[in-house]
This record gives sequence, structure tokens and C-alpha cells, in this order.
Amino acid sequence: MKHSAVIKEDAAQPTGLLPSSARVPHLTAAVFCLNDATRAMIERARQDRRLTRVKTEVKDGGIAQARQSFQNARTPSLLVVEVSSAGEALLAELDALAEVCDPDTKVVVLGAENDIALYRTLMTRGIADYLVGPVTPFAYVAMVQKLFAQEAEATLGKVYAFIGAKGGVGASTLAQNVAWTIAEERATPTLLLDLDFRFGTVAVNLDLKMVTKLEKYIEDPSKLDAALLDRLTVQRGNYLSVLPGFDDPLGDIDPAPDAIERLIDIARASFPVVVLDLPNDWSAACRNALTLADEVIVVASPDLPNLRNARALMVKLRALRPNDASPRVILNSCHMPKRREIAASKFAKSVGVQTCAAVAFDPKIFGNASAEGRTIREQAPRSKAQGCMRDVARALTDQGKPRARGGLAKRLGLSRLLGLG
Repeated sequence: MKHSAVIKEDAAQPTGLLPSSARVPHLTAAVFCLNDATRAMIERARQDRRLTRVKTEVKDGGIAQARQSFQNARTPSLLVVEVSSAGEALLAELDALAEVCDPDTKVVVLGAENDIALYRTLMTRGIADYLVGPVTPFAYVAMVQKLFAQEAEATLGKVYAFIGAKGGVGASTLAQNVAWTIAEERATPTLLLDLDFRFGTVAVNLDLKMVTKLEKYIEDPSKLDAALLDRLTVQRGNYLSVLPGFDDPLGDIDPAPDAIERLIDIARASFPVVVLDLPNDWSAACRNALTLADEVIVVASPDLPNLRNARALMVKLRALRPNDASPRVILNSCHMPKRREIAASKFAKSVGVQTCAAVAFDPKIFGNASAEGRTIREQAPRSKAQGCMRDVARALTDQGKPRARGGLAKRLGLSRLLGLG
């Protein structure tokens, strides 16, 4: 059985200033555009998942129109104006705009003049930022984050969401094994969140005792904080923390609408890596989690029902995440004997991605690991199945190959003695 390595898609990445994972708090913004290209850029940027709390109004015109609009109205938290003038004329227009701006409003100027002296002059006059056009949606989002983001980029972990195109395709198994691989092989504190609160398999598959009592807090997100998360998580190994689902899967308690968002915000502020194991549904909570994640991994089997569901998922995900790279697709349980399957290349083309990673059908290894409450790395560390988990982990964390060890020993001629040669 051949397990193919995960090939990272060569998705086009923007250059220059890039957004972080930080989400911007609730605020209002007004943008005044002089041309259609700028308006289109703002319309695209305002749909970004990191700006979902920003209520943005886009209007035609420049500084004069902005001044007129707020002559008798309160200015928003963020005021962005596109300008065509330069030099003293621009400064005079901005001085006039300042007369109608509230003290707590941050003003950003979009201009065409790339002049460091102008930039410094604007900063001394209280302008929050000056962006030289043409401005990309990524640069716009990064600018808003810089001005308003609640937390610094360095403190926020990356969130990876696994979702199945169909029930029973192994999305949970992959999420759990990839989380364990990242934690153990990268020695990185990792949190695995089982967001299938009622019927999740994390606790069973990893042989964890269900004593979280998450139900007591999930109805009221205000009770959720970092200290509570530490108490509710179960440690497995040195680096993996797990938040299982409900102790009673058939209880009457339902999560509050914004509980998932609160959990993810706390998790990414506490752990460098967060892996979400999502249920196979399209609820508001699930959509919220998929929107918040830094990367989404769709797991499917190579058959027609999965292809139909995966295509629908990809369309919705691209609409939810218009400024992000395309979700990754992994085909699980491939090359099953006597089953007619869709080739990975055809599957990829149908769902609109460059490649689909493939994990071969290996019932012995996966079945034994599940029955014993172990991960693939614990059950068969040298197997091709674990090699595939390792490939997925490396592709997501972008770490490449592990750092070579033993260089000093080799230089001292001790490689044979230490088994390094």
C-alpha cells in the first residue's frame, strides 16, 4: 500500500505587508475612494475573516466629500481617504478635515506619492498611516490590524481546522494524529479541540478520561477564560493538551452562539498550535470556526458523494475566506481493494485545487491504533501511515525537514560510536 507524500500547493502568495492571525475588535470605518479599483479593493478586504467585526461604509470621493459627510456627524473609529493632491495642497486639505474629526478617530491616507518626507510630515500631523497605491487587500487588512488588533501577532498561535466532506471519512483520525505529530516531533505545545461536543471521538481514540465538565461553562461564553481552559484540558504526553467534548453526549445543554469564537480566541492566545476537530455539519458554530481558522483541511474519500460534498464545501469556504489561500484537500482511505475510486488528480481538478494529498487504506494499522487508544506514531512509528501524518504536519507548520543532529559528533569522529554515521 503506497502512501503518497503531501504536496504543498503553490498558491500565489502576496508580497509586502501581510496580515497576522489577529482579529480586529468591533469598530466602525468609513472609506472614501476616488476610483473603482480602490473601491473594489476595499470591498474585497472588508470580507476578510479578520475584519468581520468592522462595520465599513464605502463612499465615493476624497477629502472634501469626507469633510462634508462628517460636518454634523460623529466620525468613525477609522477614516480612510484616498487623495490625488500632493504637497502643500494635500496638507491644507487634511488640516481642513482635521477640523471635523473626533479626537479618537484614526485617519489613514491612500496616496500615489511615494515620498518619505511626506510620510514623516503626515505622521507629525497626527495621521495614523499613509499607504502608497495601488493598495492590496492584504496590505489594507494588515494596516487595520496594526492600528486596532487586540493582541500582538507574536502571541497568537496558528489554528488548523479539519472537517470531513462526509461522515466517516476519517477527518477526526487525521486531526488527532496530526496534532500528536506536531506536538511530539516539533516539541511544540499544541491544543486539540474536539468541537463535535456530543459525538466527538477524541477522548475515545486517545484513551482519555471524560471529566471535563465543559457543559457547565459552554452556555455562557463570559465564563470562558485561559485559566478555565487550563483546568478543562487533559494532558497527553509532554506537549499535547486536549479539550474533549461533553461528558454527557445526550444532555440538554447547547453551546452559546459565540462560545466557539470565544474558545478559539482563548486557545490561540495560549498555544502556538491549535487543531480543531470539527463535526461534519454546516451549523453556524461550524461556519464560525472555519472562518476563524488560519488554514482549513477538507478530508474526503475518493468517491462521488465525497466529490459532490467537497465541491460544495470548497465553494462556501472560498466565499467565507476570500483573501485566504484555498483550503487543502486530503483523500483518505485510498486504494481500497475492489472499490472503484476517483483518481487524486481528477478529484483535485474537480474541486479546484492543484493537488490532493492521498492516504492509503491501511485497516490494520489504523484499526489497531484506534482499538488500543493510541496514535499511529505510538502504534507504528516507522509505518508509511505515520510518514503521511508527518508530511501533513510539516506542510501545515511549514517547518520542512527536521534539523539534522549530530554534526559536532561527526566532526569529532564519534559518529560511529554514537550510531550517527
